[in-house]
Amino acid sequence: MNAWRERLALLRQELAAKPRLRLGVWVALAIVLANLLLLQGERLATARAVHADEAGRLALMAGGLGRDDWAELLETALADAKQLEAALWQADSAGHAQAQLQQVLTTLSTEQGLRSPRVQPGVSQAVASVPEVFRVQAQLTARYDGGAALELLLGIAESEPKLVVDRLAMQRSGRGFTLLVSAYFTGLSE
Repeated sequence: MNAWRERLALLRQELAAKPRLRLGVWVALAIVLANLLLLQGERLATARAVHADEAGRLALMAGGLGRDDWAELLETALADAKQLEAALWQADSAGHAQAQLQQVLTTLSTEQGLRSPRVQPGVSQAVASVPEVFRVQAQLTARYDGGAALELLLGIAESEPKLVVDRLAMQRSGRGFTLLVSAYFTGLSE
C-alpha cells in the first residue's frame, strides 16, 4: 500500500511541477471522455431505432386486432393465390420443366409454319424474390415467311400459363430470328 501512495505522491509532484504534462493529461482525458460520449450516443441511437421499430410493429398488430374483415381478406388472398397459380407452370423437376417449355415452343412454332425451328434449353434458376418459383428459359431459333414470326409472338403472348419473351433478335436478310423465352414454374425442388 505504501508503494502506491509513494507513486501517487510522485505523480502529483510531477504534475504540479510541469504545466505541459498537466495540459497533456487533461487533453488525453478529454479525448477519452469525448469517445465515451460518442459511443454512448451511438448506443442510444441504436436503442431508439429498435424501440421505434418494435413500437411500429406493435401498432400494426394492434390495428390488425381491431379488423372485422378477416374472412374477406382470406377469400381475397386465396383468389389471388389461385390466379397466380394459374399463371405459373407446374413441374416436378427442372428436366420436366425444360421439356414442357421446349414442347410448347415447338408446338407453337410448327403451328405458325416456321421453317426449321430449333429449341435449345436455357438456364433453370430459383427466383430470388419469390420463394418456390423457378425461372426456366429456352431459346428458339427458326426461319419465317411473311407474318409467321409475329403470329408466334402473339401465340406466346396469349399462352396460358404465361410465357415471357426475354429477348428477340430478327435478321432481315435471311428471315431468321432468335427468341429467348422464360416460363415461371412452381413445384420444382432445388
